[in-house]
Amino acid sequence: PTFAIAAKCSSHLGFGLGFLAAEMSDGDMAAEQYSALEPYRNTMTLFALSADRALGLVAHTMGNLNQSKDHFDDALAFCREAGYHPELAWTCCDYADTLLQRDEPGDRERAISLLEESRSISTELGMRPLMERVQNRLEGLESVVAAPHSHPDNLTRREVEVLQLITQGKSNRDIGQELVITESTVRRHVSNIYDKIGVSNRTEAARYALREGLALEN
Repeated sequence: PTFAIAAKCSSHLGFGLGFLAAEMSDGDMAAEQYSALEPYRNTMTLFALSADRALGLVAHTMGNLNQSKDHFDDALAFCREAGYHPELAWTCCDYADTLLQRDEPGDRERAISLLEESRSISTELGMRPLMERVQNRLEGLESVVAAPHSHPDNLTRREVEVLQLITQGKSNRDIGQELVITESTVRRHVSNIYDKIGVSNRTEAARYALREGLALEN
């Protein structure tokens, strides 16, 4: 492919606002920036930042994890072919975050692989902030693997966390703030929980959690 450079001032502003929206977990701001960034797919800014990674972060912030995954796939392919190793290292780490939050079959294993690749690149290039971030994530995953668990009705770890907070009477907004995810992501998790356990409201979900021993003690 031809590698273009997004050099217009407006595109730089869009990239900056997109990354800021992700940093602030601002779903509304992310939605505004998504359409502005989309024309710059498969490009890099003059500061060697991938438009596809920015789109992946913005889609993640909007709660569109499958869409985020697609953008990160594009970012990986673009950075590898173009030889942009520092941006590749950051992409691997951000992509792993999306997979860990999505938590579908195979996501955890791929996330670990991406984090290990990011650690290898960042160590070789001396990217200390990224090295520390990746190491913290890998250590967290190792602690989870060391204490394996299974949940009823094929609930994921994240869905159980959401269900436990529902049982405590938390609103979607409260849950999002506590788990550092967007309200739209919380709503998606709640919908998935209802479908899996066969309930239609929060009261029934709370009763299910109590019956199955999933509720946290206050």
